[in-house]
Amino acid sequence: MLFLVGAVSGFMALRFAVAAATVVSGALGELAVAFFLLVALPFTVLATMSLLTAVRMGHGGDGVRVRVVVVAWTVVAGSAVGAVAHHGAWSAGAVMGVVMLIVVTGEDAKDWFGIPRL
Repeated sequence: MLFLVGAVSGFMALRFAVAAATVVSGALGELAVAFFLLVALPFTVLATMSLLTAVRMGHGGDGVRVRVVVVAWTVVAGSAVGAVAHHGAWSAGAVMGVVMLIVVTGEDAKDWFGIPRL
């Protein structure tokens, strides 16, 4: 799921960066470019964090578990805002974030992440 979140977030960041690059300069051209790049920034951070966390998942540990919880809450919050503000299809991201939270905070996950790795 983290790889999927990373891929979708990276795609969205790329879409906003392309939109910023294709803005026709005019009275508000610089402001529009700044807005698109500012919107692309959280997607870039989420993509980077989720992909790096997914790569570290095999090593376990509480730090990885905390990062997964942070990514999941970020996905839930962002998708819920998107669902309310734009379209109900964003609620699929909120559901995926809730599923990640349930899986990571479960009793089996607590035992697995607590196992010391070599």
